[in-house]
Amino acid sequence: MPVKIGGSYVSEAAYSFAQAQVKDKEENNGVMKSLAEKFPNLKFSVGTKPFSGTGMNNVSISPKILKQMEQDPEKRMEYEALIYDIAHTDVQSNRAPGHNLKSHGFIIEDDGGLRSWSISESNEGNRRQQSKVKRSQKKNWWQELLDKLSSPDKKFNNTNELTNYLRENFNIVGAGMAKISGKFLQKCLTDEESRQKLFDNLRAAEDSYASRKDEVGFQGMQVIIDEDGEMTMESSKRTVSINEDKRRRQIAAAATQGDMQAVLAILQQDLQELEDGYKQNTCDAAEVEKAKKLIEQAKQQMGRLPDRAPTMAEASAMTINMLI
Repeated sequence: MPVKIGGSYVSEAAYSFAQAQVKDKEENNGVMKSLAEKFPNLKFSVGTKPFSGTGMNNVSISPKILKQMEQDPEKRMEYEALIYDIAHTDVQSNRAPGHNLKSHGFIIEDDGGLRSWSISESNEGNRRQQSKVKRSQKKNWWQELLDKLSSPDKKFNNTNELTNYLRENFNIVGAGMAKISGKFLQKCLTDEESRQKLFDNLRAAEDSYASRKDEVGFQGMQVIIDEDGEMTMESSKRTVSINEDKRRRQIAAAATQGDMQAVLAILQQDLQELEDGYKQNTCDAAEVEKAKKLIEQAKQQMGRLPDRAPTMAEASAMTINMLI
């Protein structure tokens, strides 16, 4: 039965193994050396680049994750349990007929995500494949991975059939965020390497979109794949904010209640724009809170100001602070 450690579901055997490692005292010889000693059948490297190893049992780990493992015992237990399951995953089993696995590896990425890559050969040539592994779901991720690796390459009779498949399987295509050259789609019908390149590019684009869609100011992304299969990604970003320093100067410059009412009118307009921006993901809640605090400060200050016309000097100072 899968057991959850941190953000990962792992096997009970992996959990027991990782727990035992945390309890054991070990010399501080470095995380990579320690992993190599615990998992002698795996070939470890630092980085997140796919297809960088040779043969089987390659495991690349992001420097950020290695740092976390070095500093946090809970993180070390989580990732050692994950690596235990990696070491006991037989990626050679249930291969599609006619496809021989030449090399394979796993990548633990900057955000802790797990990716699998493979290079296989068949009568049609070499095939490169990448898969994002959903280690945070309770279903055994290694079984899902084996299902992906063993599935035969899908064939398409025409570009309409291929396009429909892309819409159903890639959210960025279904949402209209991807523009793919018709010439390249036509090539993908008969050329497996081009087809895999298309799928890999779209997976990478989906990962990029997923990592950015919740960023403040992110408004969308457009993916363009040209006739050679080369991909470019363009994203748009728009933010709104309040000029906090300027508004504080205006509050300080207000010498009368009338002056402060003018400042409050501007602050109320700022607040409305920020609240609209928050709904549209162009600012965060902290920016809205700044405007509310400035409004409260201005109201408190107004109660201490005289209700009269400003002097010429006061009016001049207020005008300057309204402009600069």
